[in-house]
This record gives sequence, structure tokens and C-alpha cells, in this order.
Amino acid sequence: MNEIGIMVYGYDEVTARSISSHLEGVLGKEVLLISGCGREGDLVGDIIEDEVYAHWEAKEDPRLVMFLGFDGPSVHSSMDNFPSFKGQNRPIFCTPTEKNIEWSLKALLEDLMEEREYFRKRDEKLRSPLSNEKAL
Repeated sequence: MNEIGIMVYGYDEVTARSISSHLEGVLGKEVLLISGCGREGDLVGDIIEDEVYAHWEAKEDPRLVMFLGFDGPSVHSSMDNFPSFKGQNRPIFCTPTEKNIEWSLKALLEDLMEEREYFRKRDEKLRSPLSNEKAL
């Protein structure tokens, strides 16, 4: 893939296209849009190669945005300028790796949700008053 794109999961078509359009404005270049909805049993690598699949489904959790072909600064700029949608939490952001493209989308989602929960709990502990007292 020479161009850049995003693989989204958990968004309806209108919202997914809005995200893609917003990122095009942020980055100043076309952002290919790929849906992972309904493909939980497929390998991530197969999904990101299939540019014609167009099933969209809004989900409350998890929502995923996988950056495809982005360099580091583009990933950071996209995350920093990611559009907010009333009543929706930010998605889980990720990039493809040699390892995760061999996983099913379901396995990737489970791994990312587990990782998100780990960091959420760690951050709660770091912010708790008891943690600050122990540091003194």
C-alpha cells in the first residue's frame, strides 16, 4: 500500500467517512477508508488488503482506528486532531505490526481492550491520593 489509510471498526458509514475526511484535512492528503465491521473472524492482514468491502456498523465499544502507511508524525497529528463525536469515547488507536496482521480482528480487539484496561487501571493508581502519599 503506497497511500495512507485507516481501517475502522465500530463506526457507521457516515461517521467513518467523516473521520476519513477530517484526517484528510489534517494531513493534506487522501486517506483510504477500510471497514473491519463484520469481519471479526478474518485476519487483519486480509482485511486491510480488501479495499472494496463496505459493511458499516456502529458499536459502543470497542471502536478502533488502525493507521495504515502513516509515518510517526502523521499518527501523532491524527491522534491529536482526531474529531470528537457527541456521546462517543475516543477509539482505540493502533498500527499494523508483523505480529498483529496475522491475528483475527477479534483477537486484535481483545488484545487492545485488555491493554486499554491495563493502562486505565495503572493511570487510576497513579492518580489516587494513596499513590501520592507512598511517593512522599
